[in-house]
Amino acid sequence: MSQEIKRTKEKGRYLIASVDRAIELLFILENAPREMGVTELSRELGVQKSTVHNLLQTLLARDFVRQTDTGHYTLGFRLMPLGLACTQRLNIRRIASPYLKELATEAEEVALLAVLSAGQLTIVDKVEPSRPVFLIPRFDYCNTFHSTALGKVFLAYSSEQFLEKVLTEPLPQYTANTISDKRVLLVELEKTRELGYAVASNETIEGVTCIGAPIINANGKLEAAITVSGATAWFNKEKREAVVRIMMEKTRAISTQLGYRG
Repeated sequence: MSQEIKRTKEKGRYLIASVDRAIELLFILENAPREMGVTELSRELGVQKSTVHNLLQTLLARDFVRQTDTGHYTLGFRLMPLGLACTQRLNIRRIASPYLKELATEAEEVALLAVLSAGQLTIVDKVEPSRPVFLIPRFDYCNTFHSTALGKVFLAYSSEQFLEKVLTEPLPQYTANTISDKRVLLVELEKTRELGYAVASNETIEGVTCIGAPIINANGKLEAAITVSGATAWFNKEKREAVVRIMMEKTRAISTQLGYRG
């Protein structure tokens, strides 16, 4: 059996050596700051130049790599529609669902998953814990970007254009704790980015506290956000710290599932 079709056992799985090398070659090119030559790739991959050349010619024929004017190699354009197709087939609700259930169970509070759709904050999933929970009155999230943890996450991690659009409108004052000063809100959003999560306590509804965190996709962009909501009376310092720890674990896991490597 030739080396190119030899199956090697790794972590309990059998890999086809040539395929594994070709994939590793793509990873090397992905992380390279510029195009690379055969000699460099041979050194990085740890195999002979003739082997690298053969792999490159196969990948080149399929447009998985392309050769520049310098004779060096970089990633090919065929990878772009493949990546797009992969992204389009990802279902954030399906991926996040088991983690959202774990979050609700471990935090013992209501957990929500939200996305930004046509500029509107949209709840796409909700999980309640097994214990009786504080009944949160229904309200329209459309005008609560400044007064909910979910809204603050979307403002903090979305584009500057979206933030500017929201800030052109008045910030409704729902309670005595609502942030209605735009300068104060900007400071709050900077704090959200520094901490990696947002808190809104008694800002939309008296007696309700929510903590939210971002889910980041493979492009390093905000994909969705999750939040835990409950009675403010329950959210003492110890409870808040525990919820933040659990939530950050879940958002990191979901982001990893989406391909985020940060």
